[in-house]
Amino acid sequence: MTDKSRNDGAQNAAILLKVAQTMAKLGVAPFPRNYELFYEALSGHNAELTRDVAALGSQPAQNRIEQIGIRYHLTGFAAVAADTIRADTVRSIAAMSGALNNGIARKEAFAALLRGFIDRLETDPVAGMSEFADDAARLRDAVAVFEREERAFATSMNETVALLGGLRSDIEVMRKASMRDPITGLANRIAFSAKLSALYDDGNAAGPAALALVTIEGLRDLGESHGAAVAEKALKKLAPVFRKSIKKNDFVARIGTDEFAFVFHDVLAENAEAIAQRIRASVEGVQIALPNRTFTAQTLSLSTGIAMALTASGSVDLFTQAELARGAVRSSGRPGVLVFSAAIGGRTKKTYAPHAA
Repeated sequence: MTDKSRNDGAQNAAILLKVAQTMAKLGVAPFPRNYELFYEALSGHNAELTRDVAALGSQPAQNRIEQIGIRYHLTGFAAVAADTIRADTVRSIAAMSGALNNGIARKEAFAALLRGFIDRLETDPVAGMSEFADDAARLRDAVAVFEREERAFATSMNETVALLGGLRSDIEVMRKASMRDPITGLANRIAFSAKLSALYDDGNAAGPAALALVTIEGLRDLGESHGAAVAEKALKKLAPVFRKSIKKNDFVARIGTDEFAFVFHDVLAENAEAIAQRIRASVEGVQIALPNRTFTAQTLSLSTGIAMALTASGSVDLFTQAELARGAVRSSGRPGVLVFSAAIGGRTKKTYAPHAA
């Protein structure tokens, strides 16, 4: 294990310890989704979320925690949001069904009144005018009530339809949010897992494709030295660079703090390597402004491991190969690009360092 890996592990452990201590102090249940929420709050990625969590105070009710998690579309709260939407949908449909049943009953009662009035006219032609007037008045009142109830039912139906439409919108927002990284707006690890699996839908590679696993070298140090907000700004600056560097049918996702994954379609190893080199060069050209240093900026670089879909036995094997290639680059101490090969342990494949670009 390299010193950098040990430092990264120590940093992650320190953050998780701080989250656990804060939750214990506030009396928050140790659910995985709560850890996610407090991690986001303590990391300072979203100032508004941090304020909302701070406002919870000690011994916060779980439903208040879940309201915040759902409001900010955190992945861990997707199941809670889905349960809430499902419950709201059941209530709405039940209310609509009840209103419909009541409406049918009212219509049947009104129809019975009409039939009775018609029968009276047909079977009792000598009925007095006062009796006829009384029946007509009752019918008139019934019509008025029926009209009011029909209008109320129509209003209720429209409100229910609008509510169901809103629930559908909420579901779509939740679905998109659960597949997106909140900082970069790129796909997240969940979306990446689905993409990776899709490369081997029938057990075989769908076509010539490459997986590139990337570590942004210098990003963790940037965050440690200048704060999480600076690292977040760097990520937001790099996200459009990544988008512009790939074809329309290619794919990029943020899968870790400083880790990204690219899927290049319809490429050979040489093409994938060239694309990764261009992306690395683009990243190295981005200037990251440092706080309180007007004339000083920092640059970042990439360590990239590439594996080819056609030479892997499946999605897990493909990921493992790309990870091994990236690990070989990082162990060299120089950012670069490496395509996996059977002889990777012997370093027979050329590693492209920054000066060789």
